[in-house]
Amino acid sequence: MEDGAQDNIPRWTIPKRTRLDSPNLHISTFNLVRKSVKDANSVLFVKAGPKFPVSFKRGKWLLPAAILDFGEKPKDVAKRVVVEQLANVEYLVPAYLSMQSYLGAHWDIVFIFDSQLDELKPAPTAKEPFVGVTFHNLDSLPRHEIAEDHLEVLDELKKEP
Repeated sequence: MEDGAQDNIPRWTIPKRTRLDSPNLHISTFNLVRKSVKDANSVLFVKAGPKFPVSFKRGKWLLPAAILDFGEKPKDVAKRVVVEQLANVEYLVPAYLSMQSYLGAHWDIVFIFDSQLDELKPAPTAKEPFVGVTFHNLDSLPRHEIAEDHLEVLDELKKEP
């Protein structure tokens, strides 16, 4: 090449693609189970009991949620989660509400589903390893009693138009 000809060649920097391994990628579903049409801002939480597998969440209020296994469909997991974690909710059909993505210590991709309890059906109750069910108003959450990652999902949801 002639002197200076190299200056005419574009120099684009293409960032290397990064592939995260399984422990660094969490794809999950979260369920907003609303109390009633009249009280749609009141959402169900389950309390993680002493047998809950994640020790730092024991005693905290959580939204019904789970991490997907490879190949699972988010909507199928949303339905499975409410039925596995709660009694008297077999009739619920979670509907897609939103999707969120976070990158911190690991990458979280979160699918949020929404469903409505039927006031004429029996009240939901917790199944093991959960020990209680309560409803909290989304505008006045007892933040110190709720798991941080569940608060993060709810806080991001408030920011959406």
